[in-house]
Amino acid sequence: MNFLLLDTTDGVDQALGKAEKFLNEFIGWLLAFLPKLISAIVILIVGLFLAKLLSQLIKKAMIKAKLDESVISFFNSLISITLKVIVGITTLSQLGVNMTTIIATLSAATVAIGLALKDSLANVASGALILINKPFKIGDFLCVEGLEGNVTKIEIMYTTIITIDNKQISIPNSKMTSSTIINYTAEEKRRIDLNINISYNQNISEARSIILSVIEKYDNIIRDIEPVVLVGEHADSSIKLIVRVWCLKEDYWNIYFKLLEEIKVAFDENNIEIPFNQVDLHIVEDKTK
Repeated sequence: MNFLLLDTTDGVDQALGKAEKFLNEFIGWLLAFLPKLISAIVILIVGLFLAKLLSQLIKKAMIKAKLDESVISFFNSLISITLKVIVGITTLSQLGVNMTTIIATLSAATVAIGLALKDSLANVASGALILINKPFKIGDFLCVEGLEGNVTKIEIMYTTIITIDNKQISIPNSKMTSSTIINYTAEEKRRIDLNINISYNQNISEARSIILSVIEKYDNIIRDIEPVVLVGEHADSSIKLIVRVWCLKEDYWNIYFKLLEEIKVAFDENNIEIPFNQVDLHIVEDKTK
């Protein structure tokens, strides 16, 4: 019994000794690693702060240089992501991670990600093409595959437009470069096209004079290009008059809606009939009976 007690005591002492040795080694490793960990945390926090600050300073510098808003939006997004990647690599390096391993891992990951995210990379490339070719810019009013709105952001992956009824739509940049885009505000001037119907019983010259008199009231209609009022079609129940005037792009919708209203009011005052669809039924008596 005494020998068994001795063996048990020795086993406990050995286990305690190993535990103490492990604890001492862990504390030693922790004390040695703690400065690196603290430094890495400091680098991460300060680095992200400086990256944000630098990104804002670069954005202000681009604004001061009066660069296009589209260029500012795109490069600000790109610079922000690049700076954050640099901060992440620096933090890992401070923790003692082998830089060669990081670079090799990033290279392999880049290839794998490139294959998996080829559509996303296409969006990035398309974003660069938009900035180079400038088919549109921030503030332009576009129509893209039936979607209409003002461009508010051009970023690495997406172009954002706000519709007239204040909906936000994010469109992939690759779609913006592969689709047919109508840019309504690319030019300073826009033409307003109106179709005005009058009855066959009305005098065309009188209707034309009334429309031109309404147009004359507008100071913001461009006078260098003469307004046009022409017969466009002999329709089933009306004569269609085509009205064309030019204005600055910012005045387009205001003039468009006011012209429609004031032409109708002027027609009413002068008894010019605007017909609506109707069917005239004529009954012919058969006299052979």
